[in-house]
Amino acid sequence: MLRSAALTIVALLAAGPVSAQTTWRIDRAATEISFITKRFGAVVATGRFQRYDGVLTLDFDMPEKSRVRVTLETGAIQAGSALMDGFIKGESMLDSARYPTASFSSGRVTRTGERSLEISGQLTIRGITQPFTVKAVVDGDIERARRGDRVPFHANGSFLRPAFGIGRDVNVVDDLVEIAIKGQLSR
Repeated sequence: MLRSAALTIVALLAAGPVSAQTTWRIDRAATEISFITKRFGAVVATGRFQRYDGVLTLDFDMPEKSRVRVTLETGAIQAGSALMDGFIKGESMLDSARYPTASFSSGRVTRTGERSLEISGQLTIRGITQPFTVKAVVDGDIERARRGDRVPFHANGSFLRPAFGIGRDVNVVDDLVEIAIKGQLSR
């Protein structure tokens, strides 16, 4: 029995340190994923995605081991009016009937500050996948997050509509679309 316990301890020590990665989900009750479009610097249209899901495997000590995956329902967008909603969901823009989801999957996570990260990966919209980078900042206490408390954060990124075939004939907004996320993660 003593020999068995000793072998178990040796095996655990040989296995190395336990991973500090934990799995988190986007708290949908406390998170907003928005888009902003402008024309000549003035905001023309904004909206929110009402249905989405996200799973994040975070390692606060070694962020390069972290992974992020977010999926948005393109048909669940609200931009202020039924007419605008229908236009954005329509064939020339997101084409929600043919492409019901858009997604982001990280490939690399880099610490850029004590509370900030750069998350690079692949964004897929309308079946087209392009590189996409998000800058994220933890707004809360990292030590409390390590203990399992909720993690308030905000993140921003942007992409060009033509790269995804969005609104080829639309010239009422600039090509740049900004994505803004403000919310929290929970376990």
